[in-house]
Amino acid sequence: MENKNKLILLWFIIIFVPLFTLRLFQDEMLYLNISRKALHLEFLPRSSLVFILTSPLMAFGSVDLRVFLPRAATAFVTLMDIILIYSIAKRYYGEKTGFLSSLMFLFSFVALRYGARYTLEPWGTLFVLVTIYYFGEKPLTAALSIGLAFCARETWLTTYPFFLIYAWRKNRKEFPKILGVSALPIALNLLFMASISLYGSPLSYNARDALKWGINNVVLRLARGWLEFVFAYLLIVIGFLYGVKKDKFHRDILLLVLPSIITLNGVNGFILNGPFERYTFGPLALMSIFSGYGIIQLYNNLKSKTKLLNILAVEKWVTLFLIAQFIFFNIAVLELSDIGAKGIQDYGYWYDREVFEILEEKADLEEFFVGTPHPALLGFENWKWADRNIQKAVELDPDWLITFESWVNFRENPQEIEELEIYSAGPYLLIHAKEEGAIKKYVVSSDLKLWKFRK
Repeated sequence: MENKNKLILLWFIIIFVPLFTLRLFQDEMLYLNISRKALHLEFLPRSSLVFILTSPLMAFGSVDLRVFLPRAATAFVTLMDIILIYSIAKRYYGEKTGFLSSLMFLFSFVALRYGARYTLEPWGTLFVLVTIYYFGEKPLTAALSIGLAFCARETWLTTYPFFLIYAWRKNRKEFPKILGVSALPIALNLLFMASISLYGSPLSYNARDALKWGINNVVLRLARGWLEFVFAYLLIVIGFLYGVKKDKFHRDILLLVLPSIITLNGVNGFILNGPFERYTFGPLALMSIFSGYGIIQLYNNLKSKTKLLNILAVEKWVTLFLIAQFIFFNIAVLELSDIGAKGIQDYGYWYDREVFEILEEKADLEEFFVGTPHPALLGFENWKWADRNIQKAVELDPDWLITFESWVNFRENPQEIEELEIYSAGPYLLIHAKEEGAIKKYVVSSDLKLWKFRK
């Protein structure tokens, strides 16, 4: 079987098939709701290309279809990302490198966890990879694509100035056209966001929140995040660094790779939650272009010095490492997740369906919901997202609090509180106030931690 077909088969097994069983995560539900609003021409101050493209998929009455169809679209975009990594690395370094580069990315934590969920990262990454792939033969297509990357995901704006430097160095003759074609979608998207509220856009709130934390706090969190990054993506990091060191002919591409890596230092999700969040998807995809080459070069340099390496070819060593890494991270997530995640991919969509069924049966349209965005997917309008800020959610005095069981405590034995109705759906807890003020009276936030051993 050809390497490209192997990648497609692996994608089908570990990315596409599981999408029907993956538990919803909170930002995914927010994005699904934004896509639904886009169908009715309601927009938030952010890059909306993906929401517009997927909005027709939100026209179905079934909530399952409104989840699975955007997921399927994202999964196919992830496949295109993988094939582009393979094609670019193959063009630069050969067939074996292309396969190893894309294989390492396919089995990375972030690709496994978010490659089939409805997120923006695979879409923005696709446009940047298209830019790299087509720049030599179709520079205007590449120029349009880098502009569309920002229209798909805000973080790619920081790459754009470096793309212009790259374009100037590579094709000065066509540079005026490249500048015009690439700048048009950038300018239109900025005007679109500004017409709604640039202050409320990701370009603004990421900077505001980082400043609130203070420099020392941010530096400590980033130090932890980058240490975890190296640990989580060891092969890609080693391969990238060694590949860049050895390859002197394709270093210009670093003008498009490094900005996305550096930008992570200003992304709230990375600062707060580290490299296991979806924000590393794009940087890792670009790093993977070099990683296969670097690993092969390192193997060739070491195998003459270490007889043990000669037992297996480099492809088999990489495969064994990826299998071991896959098993280790699945066990680690099972043991450490504070929300009861079932492995890297976190299976459990059936629990989300239980939440939907409870709300459809028990909740009224006029009631006020706080917590996870499940009510939004059912069309309830009076809801507010709480994320991990449970204490603030409680202070809002909602009629319903939908959260994780591990995130809340009760002032009294919950089974003896007559003013509350409490429903359990796997890791979720749905708390309904039978009397006004009951949630505020009895519910408190637990000691929240990102990772902890479950008792």
